[in-house]
Amino acid sequence: MTFAPTSPIIRRGTEKETDVAVQGATLPVETRVTAQPWFRRALGLGLCVLIAAAALGCAEYAPLVGAPIFAIAIGVLIANAFPSLVQNKSLKISDTSKQCLKFGIVLLGASLNLGDIARTGLGSLPLLAVTMSAGLICSLLLGKLMGIDWRMRCLIGIGTTICGGSAIAALSPVIRAKAEEIAYAITVVFFFNMVAVFTFPALGHLLGLSDNGFGVWAGTAVNDTSAVVAAGFAFSQAAGTTATIVKLTRTTLIIPLVLAFGLALPVLGLDEGAGSQSLAKRVYAAVPTFIILFVLAATANTFGLIGSHAGQVQLAGRLVMVVALAAVGLQGNWRAFVGAGARPLVLGLATWFVVAASSLAVQQWTGSL
Repeated sequence: MTFAPTSPIIRRGTEKETDVAVQGATLPVETRVTAQPWFRRALGLGLCVLIAAAALGCAEYAPLVGAPIFAIAIGVLIANAFPSLVQNKSLKISDTSKQCLKFGIVLLGASLNLGDIARTGLGSLPLLAVTMSAGLICSLLLGKLMGIDWRMRCLIGIGTTICGGSAIAALSPVIRAKAEEIAYAITVVFFFNMVAVFTFPALGHLLGLSDNGFGVWAGTAVNDTSAVVAAGFAFSQAAGTTATIVKLTRTTLIIPLVLAFGLALPVLGLDEGAGSQSLAKRVYAAVPTFIILFVLAATANTFGLIGSHAGQVQLAGRLVMVVALAAVGLQGNWRAFVGAGARPLVLGLATWFVVAASSLAVQQWTGSL
């Protein structure tokens, strides 16, 4: 006796019915639980937390590298060693990255005191305007000549001119940057942070800079806050204090720059579909909720509403940021980094040089070195 092959329609229907049966009472309770979306999300978040913990442990032995770099590096290693694990979209690694980045920025805002920064940092604003403009112009124009994607140019530019990873994290959702672009830009910026920690104090002494002159130079030209503090206090106590104040002033400029990028992209034709929007709609779209919460958190700290918990909130923000960067690393792969090539690294070096040189030139011109 022979049987005719089952028709495709009947076979698909049978498989569908079988799938329904499997998802129902035929599976044990623990199997059904592990199939739930919330459980998969928890697994993805748990993996990022474990990577962040490992990164923090590594940073204890290599503080100049820092937990952010370790988190990205470990994530990338896992992503390439176990591609089937991290490519499972049900783990929602991408969502973990975006939400933790935003939440971390809000928590970090609670460590800023707007009053202190306004009183002590206003004198550095003209210099910051020059160095930031020079750096951004260099990054955007030179990067275009080098054929680098506009998102990468924006991330490297704002990361170099403002405050490294935090600025990149703030801008990335506005320009819809990809995970590998964020990872590469942060890697480029933090690489030059490590170089600055070792070279800036020696260069400052070689150039005969004063404590105030070196502090302003480090505060304007070194990217990450930890690197600014390390380089400043390596030169002198007074230089470290000045560098920290200038750096905090520089950090608050994340908000207007992110808003400016959000408003400029439709005008430049880089944000498809937004060019027909009115100015009011573009302003609304350029003010992400997490930026508003960042301002509110800083305002709350300014008025003493956070009080003695400010340090704990700041620490929590840094930890959440490391978890977010672990998720960013998990979405990267060697092919993406190799595909980017050495051009973004060269662009980061050129942008950093322009920022540092313009800072020294303005101070020399004003006689404040």
